[in-house]
Amino acid sequence: MGEKNLKLPLILKQTMVRANAMIVVKAIGLVGKVFMTRFVGAEGMGLYQLAYSFYSLILMIISGGLPTALGMFTAKYTARGWRLFKFFAVFMILAGIACSVLVFRLSTPIANLLGYPQLNFAIRYLSPAILVVPLLSLLRGYLQGLERYTTIALSEIIEQSVRIGTLMCMVPLFIQSGIEFAVGGAVLGTFTGAIVSFAILSAFFIYNRPVIGLSPSPLPSIRTDLPLLVQASLAIALTRLLIPASDFIDAMIIPQRLQVAGVSPKESAEMFGTVTGIALVVAYMPTLITGSLTHTLTMKITADWQNRLYHLFYKKSYIAMQIAWVWGLASGFFIFKYAPEISLYIFGIQNAANPIKSLAMLPLVVGLREVTTSILWAKNRKKTPFIGLCIGVLSNFMILYTLLAIPKFGYIGMCVGVIMMELVSTLWNFHALQLLQRPKSHTIIFLLMDVLIFEAILIMCTLCSKALTLLNWSESIIMVVEIIHFCCWCTLFLKVKLKALA
Repeated sequence: MGEKNLKLPLILKQTMVRANAMIVVKAIGLVGKVFMTRFVGAEGMGLYQLAYSFYSLILMIISGGLPTALGMFTAKYTARGWRLFKFFAVFMILAGIACSVLVFRLSTPIANLLGYPQLNFAIRYLSPAILVVPLLSLLRGYLQGLERYTTIALSEIIEQSVRIGTLMCMVPLFIQSGIEFAVGGAVLGTFTGAIVSFAILSAFFIYNRPVIGLSPSPLPSIRTDLPLLVQASLAIALTRLLIPASDFIDAMIIPQRLQVAGVSPKESAEMFGTVTGIALVVAYMPTLITGSLTHTLTMKITADWQNRLYHLFYKKSYIAMQIAWVWGLASGFFIFKYAPEISLYIFGIQNAANPIKSLAMLPLVVGLREVTTSILWAKNRKKTPFIGLCIGVLSNFMILYTLLAIPKFGYIGMCVGVIMMELVSTLWNFHALQLLQRPKSHTIIFLLMDVLIFEAILIMCTLCSKALTLLNWSESIIMVVEIIHFCCWCTLFLKVKLKALA
């Protein structure tokens, strides 16, 4: 009994290590986004996102689900995991070299395919990262299996710091030659960040690597392990490939359909940049908490399921669902309330307020999707999230193709498409886990009470800020006080919920 009670705090501790690192990484990334937006505007952000949509797709095709599958395999078989890491590292190097050379030589046709020939320069500067990043992801996957979460977190912070540092140096240097050159200088940071992080992580790993090659009994042939890992990798890759594939399809469809509605190429790039480079960045920012939770949760509940510890499996899964629900509500209400301030004071663009507000429910929906996907993966039902995402991506495609061609429906169409993609995927996972069948009445009441509590917090903070206007304080000071007030009450509520769940 004592051993079981010790496992949950370990999960929370590892989750917080991961969450703290992701907070730092996302904060640094947000600084880079704000810097980019203020230098190159929404149009430059649109071009930047277009180039990255292609890069993310190629990166996922090369690495697929290998890092995650290797981590899950290594968590069970350490020595065999090390042997597979060495095998797939060679594969990653060869595939990375081939793809990097091809992308560099075909940069012009790729830019034309995206509909913006001026992206040729940016795509060429992304090609070196295609060699390094997959190998870096594989090494992190192996270390994840060894539960070296602190090491992984430090490497991510180093990578992001170097990437954004390069961006902040290159953008002002290249902006005088044109927006497209500034975007090219910005994406160069992807390579510099990855190569520095990989070098430091490799040195640390070699110096601190435990003795993992020894085994009391002969290891089975690599031909025995290889099919198992490849099968798991493909299942995970098919699910994860849908998001970058969807982003790439969006990058080709959205500007083209906006132009059908009478929007100029320059304006379509601006609208695309406003939604994907600003609104979605804000909406997905809170999901770093649920992302860090699932990062550690997947390994733990997979082991519980394999060891038939079903009580621990369902307990941890329930706690993760509750955390995703409460955190999603808190961050969603915050985004909805302060969308105008986020748009104007952080990014310096007023017309991003409505798209940000329209996407306020994403933290809740995405968080629940991530947690339910981890639960299904742990149960070895990897095809189920894939099917749900397929349906969601198809829904997104149909909405974008239909609504964006209607004049003045550009922002609405993009936001509705993203929301429907995530919502359909989440509901599919819920259906697979039978969470929608005969829900208990007291559960529904508690969920509604959570919503009402956050609404009450929001109303109370608004009334308090109006009362502060009687003191003749400046609007900026009142806004800061109101945000602090809101965050304090939300933090208190989160602590109460977590304490009740522990």
